[in-house]
Formats: sequence, structure tokens, C-alpha cells
Amino acid sequence: MPEFKKALSTAERQRRYRQRALKDADGLLLTRVQVYLEPRPARVLKDLAHDWKCSQREVVERLLMAADPLSGA
Repeated sequence: MPEFKKALSTAERQRRYRQRALKDADGLLLTRVQVYLEPRPARVLKDLAHDWKCSQREVVERLLMAADPLSGA
């Protein structure tokens, strides 16, 4: 007789998803940052991501690292 696994609760599925989502493709740990932008800056971010052929996350990371005096950029 086959064994049946107990279905996960919504909270458990969400917890597992967040654990997986906190790592990038190389397995590096990520930090969640959530911001709300006015329409114009949001459009600029989207346009930069398109022009640079990268994700919006990568645009934000590049801009922040360029502004970081410790990054040596």
C-alpha cells in the first residue's frame, strides 16, 4: 500500500519558497529589499534594465556599488 505524504500548509510552502528565493543563481545569500517608487523613477529603472539587458535588481546593485566609496569604483 503506498504511503501518502501530508500536504504542506500554506505557511510552510511560503517558508520553503522564501528560503529558496533568498539565494541567487550562484547560491549566494540575498537580502530582501522592498521599495515603492513614483511612476517616473520606476520607468527609468525599467528602461535602464532593458537598455543594459539585465534585471532591475542588477541595475539597483550596479548603481549602489558605483555610489559606495568603499567599492573602489
